[in-house]
Amino acid sequence: MPPKSTPSDSGIDPVLIAILFIIAIVVFGVFFNSVVFEYSNVLNWFYSKEWQDIFSTIRIIIILFDIGLIVFTFIVTRKLLELQKKAPEEKAAAHIAPPKEVIREAWEGISKLGNSENPSDWNMAILRADALLDDILRDLGYEGDTIADRLKIVDPHKLKSVEQIWSAHRLRNIIAHDPVTQHMKETTSHALKSYEQAFKELDMMG
Repeated sequence: MPPKSTPSDSGIDPVLIAILFIIAIVVFGVFFNSVVFEYSNVLNWFYSKEWQDIFSTIRIIIILFDIGLIVFTFIVTRKLLELQKKAPEEKAAAHIAPPKEVIREAWEGISKLGNSENPSDWNMAILRADALLDDILRDLGYEGDTIADRLKIVDPHKLKSVEQIWSAHRLRNIIAHDPVTQHMKETTSHALKSYEQAFKELDMMG
């Protein structure tokens, strides 16, 4: 006959289970007690502090920081305003109109081309006169990428012949796109007189 089984043969010993359970309770109790102890220490530390004094110190620090930020903003704003005031002065200094002698010499060369017997010289005279006016307007401080942009904002009281200049400038554009085409001497002479009148109105020629 086969031997009878006992409780110890069929599973884990109940005594061992009880011992392990007791050990687990002891370990958990020690751990829990340690956690409670540390938590109690944290609470004691927290309540032992004079938070009112700490908050007052923090408030003072924030106020000092705000004052420093206001002072810094004031200084930066003043510097920017100073730079903005200097910018127009520097810009005005950069736009110094060329002396009348330079304009007069350039115009003499343009006039020789305009009085030439060669029609291609007449076209060249128009191109140079337009470029000379563009340089003058730019040096006088008129803004724009092209002479057309500057003519749009030019003071009509200073340049009364602005409409004639627009007509001469249109002739210049035609010549620039088609330099081979010849134009009547009367047409080019009229345009050159318009440029000359503009130079005089801008006080660039005597």
